[in-house]
Amino acid sequence: MRRYLEFLHPDGAGSFLDHHRPKPAQKPCDVAALRPIRAVLGTRDYWQLAEHRRRCEDLGGALFLRLARLIRAKMADANVVDAVALTPDVVTGASRVSFALDRRRLETRSLYHWGYPDRERNTLPVGTFLGVTLIGMSVGERMQLLDAQGVAGEVQVVAVHAPHGSVPTGRD
Repeated sequence: MRRYLEFLHPDGAGSFLDHHRPKPAQKPCDVAALRPIRAVLGTRDYWQLAEHRRRCEDLGGALFLRLARLIRAKMADANVVDAVALTPDVVTGASRVSFALDRRRLETRSLYHWGYPDRERNTLPVGTFLGVTLIGMSVGERMQLLDAQGVAGEVQVVAVHAPHGSVPTGRD
């Protein structure tokens, strides 16, 4: 069996294992490849993201340091405005947002920074890869979604709903 694995193919292409190794679906993506990340952040969300980044760096480890790098890049490239200047189609840390991952079925989640919203269903903490990606995006925008290994897909914001989830404010 060993001789078979080392046997070169007639066309000289290499060993048997070189042709039958699984190929990754997408190449790993560094956070720098996403830049510039054009986000619009309110001042409160900007400072909350700074706290998320600090906590991720304190926790350490590859996963949290990668998330901290994503947060740092988002903050560095963001247009920071006063909360009253935010348009209603921008995702904030208290938004109810409808989005699609890789053009799949639409999902609607309520974002939150720290305190778990007891009465809300389908919540999403901002301090996750998906939460950090969504915050600051506006309706219609698409962005690559990262996870611990690299690119996990693409996310598109479809609508940002009024605070109590009744009326979407985004364009169709």
